Amino acid sequence: MASGKVSAAEILKGGSRHLRGGIAEELLNESNSFTKPSNGLLKFHGIYQQDDRDLRKTQPEKVYGCMVRVGIAGGVVSAEQYLKLDELADTAGDGTLRVTSRQDVQYHYVGKVNLKGLIAAVNEAGLSTYAACGDVVRNVTYDSTPLVSPERSDLLALARKVRKSFHPQSRAYAEIWLDGEKAASLEAETEEVYGDVYLPRKFKIAFSFEGENLIDIYSNDLGFVAHFEAGALAGFTVLAGGGMGQSNGVKESHPRMADAVAFVGPSEEEVLEVARAAVSIHRDFGNRENRRLARLKYILDERGVEWFKQELASRLGRTPAPPLELRWSRQEDYLGWHEQGDGRWFLGLRVISGRLKGGIRQAVREIVEATGCEVRFTAQQNLLLAGLGPEQKTLVDGILKNHAVPHAAELPPVLRHSMACVSLPTCGQAITEAERILPDVAAALQNELDAAGAAGQTIHVRMTGCPNGCARPYTAEIGIVGETVGKYTIYLGGSPRADRLSVAWKKLIPVEELASTLRPLFDRYAVERAPGEAFGDWWHRVA
Repeated sequence: MASGKVSAAEILKGGSRHLRGGIAEELLNESNSFTKPSNGLLKFHGIYQQDDRDLRKTQPEKVYGCMVRVGIAGGVVSAEQYLKLDELADTAGDGTLRVTSRQDVQYHYVGKVNLKGLIAAVNEAGLSTYAACGDVVRNVTYDSTPLVSPERSDLLALARKVRKSFHPQSRAYAEIWLDGEKAASLEAETEEVYGDVYLPRKFKIAFSFEGENLIDIYSNDLGFVAHFEAGALAGFTVLAGGGMGQSNGVKESHPRMADAVAFVGPSEEEVLEVARAAVSIHRDFGNRENRRLARLKYILDERGVEWFKQELASRLGRTPAPPLELRWSRQEDYLGWHEQGDGRWFLGLRVISGRLKGGIRQAVREIVEATGCEVRFTAQQNLLLAGLGPEQKTLVDGILKNHAVPHAAELPPVLRHSMACVSLPTCGQAITEAERILPDVAAALQNELDAAGAAGQTIHVRMTGCPNGCARPYTAEIGIVGETVGKYTIYLGGSPRADRLSVAWKKLIPVEELASTLRPLFDRYAVERAPGEAFGDWWHRVA
């Protein structure tokens, strides 16, 4: 950086004693909140301090709680692990579990006094909150659909290995939350990958299979797309430089799709080597002055894709093969009943905005208790209940019916394939509503789509309460992004395969006018579309 200055976050990390700061001391005081410096470091431990924004106008002081995120590489947990996560929702959270767009699980409204017990219990279940947030490699996502075929093999172990290899080496987490032994010398703690100030910003890695883009592979800093030949893994096309976030008032910030940069593998060692090299490029060249421009995508914007390829080759000590051409046919989760290909079945269960509460949470708990099935969280905020015998299908359907939980096919198409970020009342970045109003917005859009003569047509809609893009609205056919209180920008033309960005169409549309504003386009689409043409592809063609 020309100025030589660094952001306040860089100074905080550098003086944190490898992510310790004053967290342990503040856990012992009587305050119901953490100080600003500790709040900045808590993120590395999987914790965001938040306040209930609904109460700001009625309470003399902010009412604080914490969001605690459990990082689950590939989104796969055993029956025992799921039941422990579910149990903790009542003892430490607000009685809900939330599936995120990166296959994590979040607890909300966790009190400061409950943090240590919650984190200890999570770790006892073989899971962790460490590095679920912060300027490190976040949770590694993976298309964990349990299908057995010549075109895919289980890469969960690889995703987990990559995730583990990027965990911070600092023992701060064990010391603070698990009563681990304190480090005798901080000099002995060497962050070989990250360095003493860690990364400039977060870094996201994902694994997918050629043809099926169920995890929005292009939205990641680094993506590995698996290719198979004659039933065997042949290697991976590597994508780099994706990211959805942008910031109000920062013109240089923008969403970006990743570029294909190489073909590598198929060995685990080569995948890990490439991942380490890409992360080190971000570490060494990322913007440490302006955090809003500190993602890997801005390095590629500034220096170019060819520069990145050359730098990657330099750090690998060899030039990787060129990337293979990618073709995509599907982006939607496998919802409903499906044969796995090994004699067993899985059920794709729609979870609206990823929020497990009430009847659906009770139903899932009963199903897991009764069947011992594996639970898989998807990047589209749904659940896959896997490894079920054909004789268990009737039992599962009965439990869902008892709790009035509909199968995905019974839901209107817009609601069935929509996503929303958490937004209000807990997210500090939120400008306006998203998760709480998504069902109403989806219903209004569905009504207009049906009235236009396109009933039954699937349109992927994603809604966020600010431009940060946590629900990935910029790859949706219709993205609805909060700009100010009660008003949104509508983005159009994303691909139904999530391999093309949408573009801003109309700004500052009141929430109650979103559906009516789109109605003229629905009318045109019903008349002008080619056979089988998706809404996003139609708009991209005619706009």
